[in-house]
Amino acid sequence: MNKIDKTRLNSANTASRRLGSGSYFFSFAPMLFILAFVWPFSGGKDVQMMAGEGNPAARGTIHLHVGDNGNTEINLKADSLASPSALTPPKNAYVVWIQSPDEAPQNKGQIIIDKNQKAEMKTATPFKRFRVFITAEDQAQMQTPEGPTVLSADVAEGK
Repeated sequence: MNKIDKTRLNSANTASRRLGSGSYFFSFAPMLFILAFVWPFSGGKDVQMMAGEGNPAARGTIHLHVGDNGNTEINLKADSLASPSALTPPKNAYVVWIQSPDEAPQNKGQIIIDKNQKAEMKTATPFKRFRVFITAEDQAQMQTPEGPTVLSADVAEGK
């Protein structure tokens, strides 16, 4: 055997001894442990919204994520939304609502459409099962929804 072959043989034996001794496993164990608990919760999930009759071209997606405090964090993105004043009858604002199965809808605020007919809102709720919907209203400070539903989605934890 020449000197190069002996060096390769010694390297292979050293690597197999390390692998067999478990040192590689124990060096990766903390990383695997963290990954096992963080990865399933880090990405969240997406829920597609359904368009209402008054604006059938509208599209919306809700990205859900459980926050550090246990609340459901919501990132709502909508596009192809006509200006509320272009609806029939004309309206002045789009309002986002969240409603749990046992409570009245809560006004989460107005979304403003940009020049590309897109809108985005971030909010949170303590609920795990709820409905998110957007209505076209005469004013943004409504206490109960009165106008037509433009987009809606039902959210249930684990679905």
